[in-house]
Amino acid sequence: MQEILIATAADGTETRYVLKVTQEGDHWASTLGKLGPGGEVESTKVAPRFYGMTEEQARRRMIGVLENQFEEVRSLRKT
Repeated sequence: MQEILIATAADGTETRYVLKVTQEGDHWASTLGKLGPGGEVESTKVAPRFYGMTEEQARRRMIGVLENQFEEVRSLRKT
């Protein structure tokens, strides 16, 4: 699963991220990449990998990281 997230800071600045959740054996792993102006994933590390027993648990753990840093986090689309 891949999902585009829009994180809004207190000053209204928006940052786009791509969240990927993949199954790895008996667990799920989520990774987060920051999207550049052209939609490309930047090479800088945004957050460590998070793991979960379910796809949704791994997804929510990563979204929780953004929710701690930004005023609002919303999903643009899932693929």
